[in-house]
Amino acid sequence: MKRSVLIVAVAIFLITHAANLQIPLYGTYAKMAGFGSGISAIAFSTYVAGLLPTLILLGGVSDRIGRKTVILASLLFACVATFLTIAQPNIYTLFVTRVLQGIAVGLITGTGTAYLSALMPQNATKVAVYVSLTTSLGFSSGALFTNAVLSYSNSLVPFSYWVVFILILGCIGLAIGIPEQPTTSGTLIRLPSFPPGAIWSGLAIALAWSLAGIVGIILPAQLAQYGLPNWSGPMLFIIVIAGVLFQPVARRLEARRSLQIGAVLLVLGYLTFTCGAWLGSLSLVLAGVAIAGTACYGFTYLGGLADVVRLGGAQAARVTSGYFVCAYLGYGIPVVLIGFFSDRFGVVNTLVGFGAILAIGNALLIAVYQRFKQEKRLV
Repeated sequence: MKRSVLIVAVAIFLITHAANLQIPLYGTYAKMAGFGSGISAIAFSTYVAGLLPTLILLGGVSDRIGRKTVILASLLFACVATFLTIAQPNIYTLFVTRVLQGIAVGLITGTGTAYLSALMPQNATKVAVYVSLTTSLGFSSGALFTNAVLSYSNSLVPFSYWVVFILILGCIGLAIGIPEQPTTSGTLIRLPSFPPGAIWSGLAIALAWSLAGIVGIILPAQLAQYGLPNWSGPMLFIIVIAGVLFQPVARRLEARRSLQIGAVLLVLGYLTFTCGAWLGSLSLVLAGVAIAGTACYGFTYLGGLADVVRLGGAQAARVTSGYFVCAYLGYGIPVVLIGFFSDRFGVVNTLVGFGAILAIGNALLIAVYQRFKQEKRLV
């Protein structure tokens, strides 16, 4: 069992790691083709075009055709996507790559969680920790790895691409050996499920992950105006690792209490890094990113995931897929809108406007979870 847990955890890590591997070169690829930052934002969010249909239509497909089969398919999609950017490193290939990466992540998130849940049926919190830790480390380290390689040698095909491609191939070989889990009868297409109360966790993670997209694409463009270098990799690493460091604290809390704390920290962090972007202060930006990260990948992420795994029960794959549908809607759509509004109204003005929406949304979540807490006391 331990070997299977490790292989699936590594698969989740590599697929999420590969998804952000090319981020430091988005701007370079766009400029080579004569495009601006708006196209970079669209390319970044094209990922959602592959991910959302996969989560929505195939979120529970592993229950029908086998979880091992779906894990192997997701690794294969990530492998092909990485190879395409090695073979043709340009903005046009990036659009195709992002769709394939979205499909890979869409397949592995619900299926990987369900596979681990079946191995550890009595410990939803432990499953949430495995999934949140591997995805957090994966999403944070891809861009940072490429940034580190580029600091030593400028290239359109950095060595990081080849390393990850080879590691994914190796993981495919290992995943072939894991045992298949029992399948169920029913339709092939099984839509995500939202049991009572789960939609609020979905809204919380959507608001939280919207900041991850902003930190990866929008803030580096603003900082470049002050002569600061490409900070996309380091900032993505900071926002995720800050969350990972606080996951042990979040794990000790009741899930909805963790979500309430996350809502407060999210707004505080956003205000801090927006002020930093306005003042051109890198230290303020990084401090704000770290504060927001404690919510994005710490309190909000772990609390919401633990909540939906608990609510999902035997339908863990479908319910988890629903949670990630909300997460990636937040991850992809706001960054496109902010990217284009920034070109028209300026980055800081657009960030202030989005900040108002973020504050209202999180105030609503705090009120809802407080009401749930009071109702629980009365029962």
